[in-house]
Amino acid sequence: MLRVSLLLACCLGHVAASSPPTVCPAGSPIGDIDLRVASASIKVEPLPLRTINRLEEGDILLYKPLTRGGEKRTGEVLLVLVPVNKGAAGEKLIVLEPKPAAKPQQWKVPVRTAVVAYVYGPSGLSSKKVRSFLTRDDDLVTQLADYAEKTAQTEALIAALASPDTSAAAVQSALQGFSGQYGLNVHLDKTAPSDQQALAMFRALNPQMASYDPITPQRSRQFSQTASLATSVAALFFGSPVGLAAGGTAMLMEVRSLVFPNAEFRSSFGQSISDDGVGLCGRRDGVSAHTKLAYLWAMRVPNIGPPRLEIEKGSSLPSGLKSPLPFSAADSDWKYVQRARNWMMIPEAGKPVPVSVVKLGESRNLELDIGPAVKAGTYTLAANWDWNKFTIKGEVVVRPLSEFGSARLTASSQDLLVAKTGKVPVTLKGGDFEFVTKIEVLKLDDRFATPASVPFILPKGLREGPQDHVDMQLNTIDMDTGSYKLSISQLDGKPHAVNIKILAAPPELNNFPVVLNEGALQANFALTGERLDLLNRMEVAHGSAELGEVSADRKQRKLTLRMKGDLDAGTSLAVKAFIQDRSEPLTFADAVRIVGPRPQITEVALSAPPDQDVQLQIGELPGGGYLSAMMRVQHLQSNSTVELSCDGPEPVRSLVLHLGERSGPLNLQQLAPDQIFLSFDTSAWPNGCPLQATIVNGSEGKSQSYKLGRLVRVPKIEKFEIGGPDETKDGVTANLTGENLEMIEKVGWSEDQVEAIADLPLPIPGDGQRQKLQVHLPAPPASHAPLYVMLRSETKPRITKSRS
Repeated sequence: MLRVSLLLACCLGHVAASSPPTVCPAGSPIGDIDLRVASASIKVEPLPLRTINRLEEGDILLYKPLTRGGEKRTGEVLLVLVPVNKGAAGEKLIVLEPKPAAKPQQWKVPVRTAVVAYVYGPSGLSSKKVRSFLTRDDDLVTQLADYAEKTAQTEALIAALASPDTSAAAVQSALQGFSGQYGLNVHLDKTAPSDQQALAMFRALNPQMASYDPITPQRSRQFSQTASLATSVAALFFGSPVGLAAGGTAMLMEVRSLVFPNAEFRSSFGQSISDDGVGLCGRRDGVSAHTKLAYLWAMRVPNIGPPRLEIEKGSSLPSGLKSPLPFSAADSDWKYVQRARNWMMIPEAGKPVPVSVVKLGESRNLELDIGPAVKAGTYTLAANWDWNKFTIKGEVVVRPLSEFGSARLTASSQDLLVAKTGKVPVTLKGGDFEFVTKIEVLKLDDRFATPASVPFILPKGLREGPQDHVDMQLNTIDMDTGSYKLSISQLDGKPHAVNIKILAAPPELNNFPVVLNEGALQANFALTGERLDLLNRMEVAHGSAELGEVSADRKQRKLTLRMKGDLDAGTSLAVKAFIQDRSEPLTFADAVRIVGPRPQITEVALSAPPDQDVQLQIGELPGGGYLSAMMRVQHLQSNSTVELSCDGPEPVRSLVLHLGERSGPLNLQQLAPDQIFLSFDTSAWPNGCPLQATIVNGSEGKSQSYKLGRLVRVPKIEKFEIGGPDETKDGVTANLTGENLEMIEKVGWSEDQVEAIADLPLPIPGDGQRQKLQVHLPAPPASHAPLYVMLRSETKPRITKSRS
């Protein structure tokens, strides 16, 4: 008796007259109540009946009306119990004694109970009639259990829809639980207008509403277009004494005609209010004469122990957000997990932190609201199952969302982003990417650009622990060169910008390698290729590289290499080219090749030119004849050749002689390891050719050119005869016979006195190359005076062997 008095005192202490009045989304308040259960076995605070999981024999059911101001609660209340074991209890339903609704009451639970129905009759209740009728109805037990199940689903949906803080996942979970009772499949977009959401749901719930027009000015009997979605659901719940019709099937049971003759039994639903109270809502319109009105609110008691749950992978949660946490659990354990209460996160050190938890349907996820009180760290998750605490297997790790302030593409990834090249795999680093849900790319400084989605892969997966990079695939096939930004969104939906560049194609180099001889210290090289202006600098091991100016078409550029002199033949060196806007250089393998020593002509001895009719100067060689030379050459090889050519910017016909070659006047023989002999005909080159010789050792390069001399084609004067006086001028007439006489432009008796000739030489018939030329001269200044001739293209006369 003392225990009962204490329980009543406890219950009386929970009156909350100052709490705000209940506002029903549809219908009207029918009275706020407090229903609790006191344990029969332990001395603990009573728990709200709505959350109780085991209702045992001997437990105490406590009722208290919650009234405000001058409110008076009339009528009676009673509780109907459905036993877990109907055979052992001897009854299908147990109707507890009706008691006045105006004051706190209590009932002792006679048997372990599966369903509790709260019945409120504003005009009183007849328990005798109820007991009499219950003994005759076999279906009422099943109907009452179904009613309790469907009421709970409706309450969950209304609570989710009515709260502005409910996440989209929680709304969808509540809707699935509600519509799952009737075999429906409805998906709501919570961001859409409420009337549009209501329309989508109601058209699925009742095909008769398919003609509903959300913009019509008419009002519906069940709901108005200005009503919120929660109001519309509640209004349909109260649509008739038997509840919402879904496809022509009764949503609830027809208890009105089955239980209470001459009574109207109306369904009600509960809303949570402060201090775990329940605000009941129902229709309060008029009833027929001589008909008693009663309201029913029922709940199921699962009578099971705490669920066995284990946290799965993906247990990292971001600070400050509502996030789903995945679990593994059997169907029987998952079904009633929402009945756990007082959820808390227990840190490795410190006090437990209360946390709000919502079951997300059958997805095996619980939504945890990680508020500011939950600091970053590792936690275990626990909750109360009635009065007992249970702990979830596994750990939850809370981490802050990354700000991505240092996020950048890796250097190699940035270098791969070349315009118009297609799909490119790249890697982004500089942050914890475990909470990333979306990546987009957008061109900067383009008002008409639209973001494009970028596919990405997290190394471990979403919410599966710290991940210092993310792999993406950027398709550059339609991207121009320029600046872009990556927009990275995490679970909070906030974008973070990371700037990137789409690059032009890198330079192309067509004429590597540069071949250097062993011991060479410097080489000047002309690079050829494409886009050579993008080269910033070049590097080579064992030396340096200096870039010169680039051509206007960007296809040529000078390169000067300065190398160490100790590189052996056969060495191959790579060149690194540093490119504009690229952090990593391009590497050209075998760009510099060291070959054997360069050959060198150290000495040349030419055959003495034959006695000439016209004097040759020092450094001149007779053109149009044969010459021989003896050469000393360093680094001579078996494949060496001698190249004879005219020196000049544009090469004039080159003559190449191979060792051992002997053909007519051409002859090249090796006499010693460093000595060669050659003969050749100078007729192959024009008059005035500065003849030079070069030794070529194949791929190992060539020697510097050795200047042999200037070829001069001098006339051959076989006969010089002076005739009689010139009849037209003062002086004499002379005839020259010989070859190459066309080379003579002027004649005279001294260097200072030569005169132009008027005639051209004529060939002597039948006498080969011999010619005859007639010239006019002043009278000889003395006997045996030497004849001077000035050759064409020259400015100084030459002395000849001819005499007067």
